[in-house]
Amino acid sequence: MHVAKSKDMKIILLTGRINNLVSNIADIIISVPHNGYADRIQEMHIKIIHVLVQIIENEL
Repeated sequence: MHVAKSKDMKIILLTGRINNLVSNIADIIISVPHNGYADRIQEMHIKIIHVLVQIIENEL
C-alpha cells in the first residue's frame, strides 16, 4: 500500500472490520462488518469485485 501511494495510485480497501493500521492509507474503504464466519465476508467481497470490474469495463 505504501508503494502504491508513493506512485500516486488510488487504494480501494476491502475489509471485514475497519482496521486503522491500513484504513488510514486507503482512499476508499469498503467494509463488510460481520461477526460470523469469514467466508461470508469473502462472498460479499467477491460480489463487490465483480461489480467494480463491470463498472470499469463499461467505462472502457
